[in-house]
Amino acid sequence: NPLSLTMTANKNITANFTVTLTTTVVGSGTVAASPNQANYAPGTVVQLTATPAAGWHFVSWSGDASGSTNPLGVTMNANKNITATFAINTYTLSVATAGLGTVTASPSLASYPHGSTVRLTAAPAPGWHFAGWSGDAAGTANPLDLVITANTSVTATFAIDHYTLDVVAAGSGTVTRAPDQPDYTAGTIVTVTAVPSVGWHFTGWSGDTNGCGIAGNVITVAMTQARAITATFASDQKTLTVISARGGQ
Repeated sequence: NPLSLTMTANKNITANFTVTLTTTVVGSGTVAASPNQANYAPGTVVQLTATPAAGWHFVSWSGDASGSTNPLGVTMNANKNITATFAINTYTLSVATAGLGTVTASPSLASYPHGSTVRLTAAPAPGWHFAGWSGDAAGTANPLDLVITANTSVTATFAIDHYTLDVVAAGSGTVTRAPDQPDYTAGTIVTVTAVPSVGWHFTGWSGDTNGCGIAGNVITVAMTQARAITATFASDQKTLTVISARGGQ
């Protein structure tokens, strides 16, 4: 084109014109054309279908098309360049707590792009411990790395600590606890009283008495840890005086 003809007879000549369709994508996805041809006769209707990649969504057409209709019918009345734009999905992360403690997220965002990794760290309050994750997470790993592929809700459960209190009598006497329990939740106040047996007396406390209130034979114990406490008793001391008297002869 141009075409040179040698006129050796009457001739009938038809000029055939075709148009082209070029598609591009922005983001992650594909565009399929039906029919899929290198060239199209003018007036051909081509259906374009935009298919987003996993974690993405179709937004709109631009160039020689517009709007967000999908599939899109295109009438080929000229060469056309059409772009399909895709955007990555974003999701929310909701974190709740049961018991006393806090959870921090890193990074901390209002929403997360598909495939983001978020690290959750559970921090129990004093006297509590982290027990596990529930909801859209499970287990006791702490910190926990979450891959966000949908709206996500996670609960961190904290449980109050329990401690044992062992009381021992050294010597002859009894030691009572109030309240008297196999173990105690963190922060419980226990009153321990030492009562000597007849002929004995109380001499003092020893063991894990740090932070306790002591008033004679009564000790007030704040259960912030497991403790073992000893009450010591001593035998009463009595003297015997013997006087020897000699009579004359």
